[in-house]
Amino acid sequence: MKYLLTIVLSTISFNLSAVEEKHIHTEGQTTTARTWMDYTSNEELNLKRLFELLGRSTTGEKLIREATYKASRVGQTIFDVVKVGEGSLTDTTLVRKFSPHSPEHVIYESRSVVYLSRHLTWDDALLDLAHELTHFVYREGFNPYAETFNAKDFIKSTIEGQGGEVQAFLTECRVLKELFSSKVQSRSNCQKIVDDLGQPSYRKAVELFYHVGSYYNSFHGQLSKRSIASSFSDLKPEKINFVSSAYGVPYPLAALMEFDLVMSKVCENDKKRLAYMQQGPKRGSNDRAPASVNPQTRIMESFSSRCSGK
Repeated sequence: MKYLLTIVLSTISFNLSAVEEKHIHTEGQTTTARTWMDYTSNEELNLKRLFELLGRSTTGEKLIREATYKASRVGQTIFDVVKVGEGSLTDTTLVRKFSPHSPEHVIYESRSVVYLSRHLTWDDALLDLAHELTHFVYREGFNPYAETFNAKDFIKSTIEGQGGEVQAFLTECRVLKELFSSKVQSRSNCQKIVDDLGQPSYRKAVELFYHVGSYYNSFHGQLSKRSIASSFSDLKPEKINFVSSAYGVPYPLAALMEFDLVMSKVCENDKKRLAYMQQGPKRGSNDRAPASVNPQTRIMESFSSRCSGK
């Protein structure tokens, strides 16, 4: 899932960008070398065809239904939510709004758009669509301005949480099994996580995502400095299976890098918000703030504890 950062007009608005949800999956192809975008010259028609094919699987049909419902709750269609892009990712925007005249009053809004790579063959496009729709439907939101926001929970949520990388991968495995031949299935990472009954195992998938190869020592050291290494017992120096294309490193590392990037943006914007507050409220001569209310002190304390050195 990806989050970007912007600042607009008189409100502070930002997209907090996390790890691009790209993955290592099927190595073979069951379709022609032509991409799914070569079907017609119309992007929406091509997307409709892709949805039609995905809907032929039980897992895909349920996913499309739930994504359509979620989009409708904010007055959108599925084609407002799913767009063609240069890469496959789910772009979630967290917008924090406040008036410079009243910076203590904050409103948060969140919205997501799925982008599907135009460069994929039909089989890879189907799997990527299932992957990204899983993020869109199930991914839990987070508020990096909350004092409880921390690196340990962010890494675990990115990988193990609802709508995270493991769940998206398992969804792909189900779609792969329902739509593709055993020959294609045998070339997928999905074969590495089947249980004794031949079903995809959540537990085995989690273990694979924490295989970080030669990054193990340096990453474990970073976690130790933050006193959270003991929370990642699955972390192992074994062969890497999944890499974030946004950062070019295994997902646990990418998630920590993203956490630091998010926090640097949070601190940058909180610093601006504090500057507005220190200018004082814009009130008439007879207006007075309640003596018991001192949001500036609370925000300054939070800023000092979370943003030292940033």
